Amino acid sequence: MDKKTLLKLCPVILIPLALWVMPVPEGLKPETWHVVALYIALLLGIVIKPFSEPVVTLIIIGIMSMFIDPKITYAGYGTDMAWFILAVCIVCTAFVKTGLGKRIAYNLLTRFGKTSLGLGYMLMIVDLILSPATGSNTSRTSIDYPIFRNIAEGVGSTPEKEPRKLGAYLTMLMYVISMSTAVLFLTGMATNAITASLAQKMLNVNLDWMTWFKAAVVPAGLVLILSPFVVYKVYKPELKDLGDIKPMMKKGLEEMGPMKKEEKILSVLFVLAIIGWMFGPQIPFVSLTMQIVAFVFLALTLLFGILNWNDVIGEKGAWNTFIWYGSFYGVASALASQGFYTWLAKVLEGYLKLSQLNGLVATIILLLISLAVRYFFVSNSAFVASFYPVLFALALTTQAPITVVALLLAFFAGYGSLLTHYGNGARIYTFATGYCTQKDFWRVGTIMVGVALVIFLCIGLPYWKVIGLW
Repeated sequence: MDKKTLLKLCPVILIPLALWVMPVPEGLKPETWHVVALYIALLLGIVIKPFSEPVVTLIIIGIMSMFIDPKITYAGYGTDMAWFILAVCIVCTAFVKTGLGKRIAYNLLTRFGKTSLGLGYMLMIVDLILSPATGSNTSRTSIDYPIFRNIAEGVGSTPEKEPRKLGAYLTMLMYVISMSTAVLFLTGMATNAITASLAQKMLNVNLDWMTWFKAAVVPAGLVLILSPFVVYKVYKPELKDLGDIKPMMKKGLEEMGPMKKEEKILSVLFVLAIIGWMFGPQIPFVSLTMQIVAFVFLALTLLFGILNWNDVIGEKGAWNTFIWYGSFYGVASALASQGFYTWLAKVLEGYLKLSQLNGLVATIILLLISLAVRYFFVSNSAFVASFYPVLFALALTTQAPITVVALLLAFFAGYGSLLTHYGNGARIYTFATGYCTQKDFWRVGTIMVGVALVIFLCIGLPYWKVIGLW
């Protein structure tokens, strides 16, 4: 083990150990406080990352299982939400393997996109089409971005040479779009499912697929539509007119050849999955939950030979998320059932005095708190799994409209990651290309978060009132 890894590992071990041996705070049971120590160990391990998230998780739960009831440490792996995240992330592989994602992009770009701004909107449309059924926005970005980067390089814009000509704009926009489409659909990224699960468990707010979409379609839809234009204005590319890019796109389609049988089958399954997520819970006698639809989607891709077992076990990102999330969620659920978050919320309420404020003011304060702490997290899902239980418990001590709290925090779990260049896997992927500086990522991201805040507070809240969500 090198010195750097050892230094990172020290706080992961020493801080939870100190919590374990210190006097138990008044109002908590010793066993609850020991679970807190496990929780802090997991959180520190995922944030500091002496090893990768799943390795840290396996080490911690392996050691802690000797001192804490294994039913607590392993319980998260039995939840339907953990398996749902795994299924939708694996299904995403089908769009890469078959080439359907590329084909959709090439066909759109053949017909549109003669200007840089138009190209930006094509990027938005491609990502939007894929987002309902690709539960990892990082994986989705790995489908979309290479196509548009090829266009930038085709006009001489590379990370080393003239990045601001076109490539920097597309790179910046890719991440903004990725998070905007991720917010629009419950199945747009794995974090959404975590938020929905916590909202159901702690706030008794049911954010099923259709409820999420109805709430998001107007405010999140406006943010999405404005994104290419706003980024174009604040991070304008030097090249405005692209000329005719049709030959480049046609060449790409020719290299792919005719649409394969697997692509046609996947297209049908894709549409059926979206319909299932939208209307499945309303079907009498069946009640197709989003988890059932996700697994049927995955099962059919295997049945028709679109994916095979090697594809399933080869989707490392999906299994990585499953390993650390399953443990994290299980421990967080144990803390919730033992009253820890209620206790912590009361402690915080003693300092913040939110119960004395107007409900909407309290809601906005909770939202701003959630954004302020984003700079301390390198994983979007880890942030939600660790910090949202505290915010939800705190919300229950206020006059805040609980459904509004759940919705705003759910949507800004995505937008909040725009504040830094490390807030989400897709951002790390795009930042690593070298097209954009860290300063630009933070500046443009902060502007987009500001745009989203204005739209959700000025348009989203009245819209939710009109459609009866609160």
